[in-house]
Amino acid sequence: MKKVIMSFALAFIAIAGIQAQDNKTIEEESTIERVVTKSGSEVKVMEVKSTKTVSGAVIVEGNNQINQQEVNENVSEESTNKVLVNEVKTDAQNDAMIKVNKKEQQAELKASEKEQAEIAAKKKMELGKEEAVRLQETADRKAKLEARPKGTAKLRKEKE
Repeated sequence: MKKVIMSFALAFIAIAGIQAQDNKTIEEESTIERVVTKSGSEVKVMEVKSTKTVSGAVIVEGNNQINQQEVNENVSEESTNKVLVNEVKTDAQNDAMIKVNKKEQQAELKASEKEQAEIAAKKKMELGKEEAVRLQETADRKAKLEARPKGTAKLRKEKE
């Protein structure tokens, strides 16, 4: 029994010693990027996980030397992108609010058009009245200029 336990202990120490000589480095950097885009009543949510892994092993040559100067490092870099969430949602409440706002804007637009048409009609009537008054004044001036006092002869038009 003692020999079995000693052989297991010896095997354990040997395996631990072999694994202890393995100098590996692993550096992993993860970034989760969340993008939310709102357009109208649609909400687009996209999450992407980017992982950058740098793994390497330190290789030492000449195991019998102390304070070795030559050290080689075997490094490999790996980048991965993984889409975690990619969904499009429709916001019903926002959609209803947009429809209500559009209806209100259409009503305001129609009211504004009607108001502008009434203002244009009033201006047209005013301009028509002013034109009639001006024509009447012109006719009165013409008649006054052409009228001669009693006793004077009428103007003759010269024939050319």
